[in-house]
Formats: sequence, structure tokens, C-alpha cells
Amino acid sequence: MQERNIPPLTALCFETQTSFKDMLQYVRVIARRLHISAIASGLEIAGPIQWIYVGADGQPDTLFSLTIALPIVPPGKIIDIPEFAVKNLPAFRCISSRHDGDWGRLGETYGLIIGNVISESRVMTGENRELYIHMDFENPDYNITEVQVGIV
Repeated sequence: MQERNIPPLTALCFETQTSFKDMLQYVRVIARRLHISAIASGLEIAGPIQWIYVGADGQPDTLFSLTIALPIVPPGKIIDIPEFAVKNLPAFRCISSRHDGDWGRLGETYGLIIGNVISESRVMTGENRELYIHMDFENPDYNITEVQVGIV
């Protein structure tokens, strides 16, 4: 676990309001479309897919903002991709930890980070990010995810 200051980045983004109960419809689907759109538009991919949660509280029915972002090299011109938006994501201060394995156990990693934040009397921002370093849908124990919990 470490405190990090993530620099601002440019990303091709999909944005929606959803809940944990309903968000599985976006798994694999949006990431694939982001990659296809970026390549078709001549954009250079600059990092792994990120899921950015704002207002998620872990409850299945709570609505929250979800951004699925593909980091890109900033384009030199305005790019029009109807389904997605090119966004400049601001710098992000967080406590991060690497999660190895099945995403069904991500709650354990969040619990460790949040417990650390609370024990140090830190304040969370309500924004969390997951960077999917390695995704293996055939062998979920091989997944590598960086979990980032935003702090003030």
C-alpha cells in the first residue's frame, strides 16, 4: 500500500450512471469498443483500461458515476468519436494497492486500503479507480489490478 499522486492524463472515455448490480453489462464490451475506436481514429494508446467510480458505496443498488477510460496520447486536433469523449482527467491523490487475482475478491483489497485510510484519520474523496494491468478471463487468478482510493 502506498500514497501516490497520479498525474493528469488524457483518455478516451465512456461515462454512465449505474449500480454494482447493473454494471456487469459493461465488462469487456466497453473496453473493446474503446480500443477499436481509438485505433480507428488514429489515437495512440498510452496505458491500461481504468474504471473510475464516483459515489460508489459498495451497495448493489446505489447509483454512482462510472467512467471507463482508455489513456491516450493527447491528440493534436479535435477528435469526434460519437460514442465516446476525449477527456483530460485531473491529477489524483490516492492510496493504492496491487490486487492479484479474481475480481470477486476486490472487496478485500478495498477493505485493507479503507481501513488504512481510516486508521490514519485521512479523508476519502469518494472517487476510486481500478487500473486493469492484466486481465485474464480464462484464469481470473492471474488478473492484476491496481486499486486506488482517492484521498484529500
